Amino acid sequence: MTVQSESTFRFKLHVPKQVTVRGVKQFDREDFFNWLWESYGTRGLLGVHEGTLLSEEAAEQGFETDSWTVDAAEAPRERDWVQSQETADADLYFASPELAEDARRELTSLTGLVCDAVVEQKSEDWNATWKASFNALEKGFEIPPLWKIYPAWIERGKEEDGVQGMCKVLRINPGAGFGTGTHETTQLCLQAIGDVSRKRSLEGIRVLDFGSGSGILAIGAALLGAHVSAVEIDSMAIDNAMENAEINDVEEQITYTKTLGPVGDHFPLVIANILRPVLIEFAPELVRRLAPQGALVLSGLIESDVSEIDRVFSGLLGRKPEIRALNEWRCLVWI
Repeated sequence: MTVQSESTFRFKLHVPKQVTVRGVKQFDREDFFNWLWESYGTRGLLGVHEGTLLSEEAAEQGFETDSWTVDAAEAPRERDWVQSQETADADLYFASPELAEDARRELTSLTGLVCDAVVEQKSEDWNATWKASFNALEKGFEIPPLWKIYPAWIERGKEEDGVQGMCKVLRINPGAGFGTGTHETTQLCLQAIGDVSRKRSLEGIRVLDFGSGSGILAIGAALLGAHVSAVEIDSMAIDNAMENAEINDVEEQITYTKTLGPVGDHFPLVIANILRPVLIEFAPELVRRLAPQGALVLSGLIESDVSEIDRVFSGLLGRKPEIRALNEWRCLVWI
């Protein structure tokens, strides 16, 4: 039975690797969570969040050697960092404060585990919350030299107000894919695409967008007349990107794939806004697909990433990049 409520009630449970119940039965942590469901699933337990550990935190605790961890379109490596912790913080969610309090008292008595106080968790329409925050940009978010970005739900007539000259309007519906235009790396890439287009027309040329996310960079290139091959491993992100392409009337100009095409494919412009380990891993493949003297735009980088990316790609290309900065983020551009 699904309980509909405006709020849930949760408490935090501090769980070691081994849990003893009633002083007799011992469970490892995963089996203990299964026991919780068996014991409280019919007594108001709505959910168990078994803990979160970000890659940066895992690196600090010695469970991960690199805080920038991604799967890079391959079989995922061992990343169950929570299970590596001596004590993990789990959140238990209940349908009422009374049921939550009863479970908290009982678990303390049965297991001796430390349980925090019961707190109310108000339900929230996350989509509406995001829209409210993004609607603060309803007058348009400008990214020089060409772009003005609006949320998709702003009416077309309204979005055209104040757009002058060569400015391109780009409309984005946030979803599973990274990239709404507000992040510095997205801005740096859009700026670079605009600068490339001023030096060489993108009309009718082929562009590769590697790690396309929401599709915002692919759409930007398509709005300038390019035909874009967008590579993205996440199916949900592809769905979001296809929706965004349709919103911007460029769906016929963008092809989505989960893997790079043949090495013989050459692109006058290659864009990759993704993390350093993936750029290093795919450096030879990306350079092989770049047309002679083509433009390359790489971002998703912080300052400490720059020297390695510069060394690897400049070694393959035989030329040096321009390094651009926005706050702590960096973008390398070979034009």
